Amino acid sequence: MDIVTSHNGMRAILELDDDEIKWWRKKIGDVRGRYVLAPKDLIVNYINSVKDDPDYTNRVNNASDFIREVRDKTWATYIESELLFYKTVVRELLEEREHPHDVLSSVITEETILDFNRSENHAELLLKISDVFGNFAGRIFPYFFELSKSVTNSRRSRAGKAFEQIIHSIMEAYRYPYDDQSRLGKRTFEQKGLGKMVDGILPGMSAYDTNRSKCLVVTMKTTLRERWQEVVEELNRTNVPSIHLLTLDEGINTNLLDLMRNHNITLVTYKETKERFSAEYTNIISFETLFNTEIPHTIEWWRRTYPDDYPR
Repeated sequence: MDIVTSHNGMRAILELDDDEIKWWRKKIGDVRGRYVLAPKDLIVNYINSVKDDPDYTNRVNNASDFIREVRDKTWATYIESELLFYKTVVRELLEEREHPHDVLSSVITEETILDFNRSENHAELLLKISDVFGNFAGRIFPYFFELSKSVTNSRRSRAGKAFEQIIHSIMEAYRYPYDDQSRLGKRTFEQKGLGKMVDGILPGMSAYDTNRSKCLVVTMKTTLRERWQEVVEELNRTNVPSIHLLTLDEGINTNLLDLMRNHNITLVTYKETKERFSAEYTNIISFETLFNTEIPHTIEWWRRTYPDDYPR
């Protein structure tokens, strides 16, 4: 650990060595595991809390609004748990690591407390506290830098997993036959030549083996940017005839839709986003159309063609 001491005796931690980084990352993970539920657990808990409501079926049928509802409610719960995580992980850092504790002791002295007490009003006290906190945070910045990276990566990962779980929960609410990677595992999808870009198959993997052209292949991306091109690569590699790309990205434009249409990609998004485009763009549909029209149409074909395998 690289530490410097100023002329007035105050320490600053400039860099963490490999062992300290390893310890700190493990500590962050351990504390997060204690306080922050996985996306699946948060969403399942929320769904279970509302599924007996009299209007639950109508809410699910309005899929765009329901997806927003579940995301907003579970995000609020997540933020509350993350606040407990922050408080605990910093406290345990100061309890278990000598140097950060020494830095805090050098920043908050008896004179500091006396100075707080001399504050003439609340605003002045807050200003002094913010100065002390900024001084402390700056002097142990490498710890906060690693913490920030961890939280950022965790949030990115959670966003995608949460979206997948919401869609999975809606599939269950409709009782649609559906195989996804969370149920069958990534290895099964890879063995079928589907790879990581395909998130689910309707009505299921056995149907895909029978007639892939009559299945509805689903992939999900919370945001698109350039990442949608990974789906194109997957289509070319796996020989899947078409794919439904579910997204929460509202920054969609006609150029993007034109490109996707050339690659047999149907974009599925919020109804308000879909309504911005004219009827000529048939390769963008709402979540409502997906769940209330396209999936039932797909499943009906399988029930007519293979009534023993897909009973009503």
